[in-house]
Amino acid sequence: MIPYGRQDIRKEDIDAVVDVLKSDFLTQGPAVPRFEEAIAKAASAPYAVAMNSATSALHVACAALDLGPGDSLWTSPNTFVASANCARYCSADVDFVDLDPSTGNMCAQRFEDKLALAERDGKLPKIVVPVHLA
Repeated sequence: MIPYGRQDIRKEDIDAVVDVLKSDFLTQGPAVPRFEEAIAKAASAPYAVAMNSATSALHVACAALDLGPGDSLWTSPNTFVASANCARYCSADVDFVDLDPSTGNMCAQRFEDKLALAERDGKLPKIVVPVHLA
């Protein structure tokens, strides 16, 4: 089997999860703001918000960018469905940019061509969700 990804899980990570599992707080509580603060610090950002999944994070990001009816989002056709569904959750349209057959990722030339046509037609996407395959 070809591994999709490699994790770096250390004993301290496992211990932290076990501590939460043994506590009275499984989905909320003091570990959540500590985690958010650690992520914000690591990203040199003023804030971070923990989400239950990347699907939820994409949805919230689209909502924060005010994606809605009449707007469009472009993404890769070779991705998890959440990359497109985040637009549909906001009642926006979804379109796809062709792939580069050598990488399986969004083709830069096709993206450039599609942008030029969209600009000409006054239909630029509000959001582009690029996906790096594996």
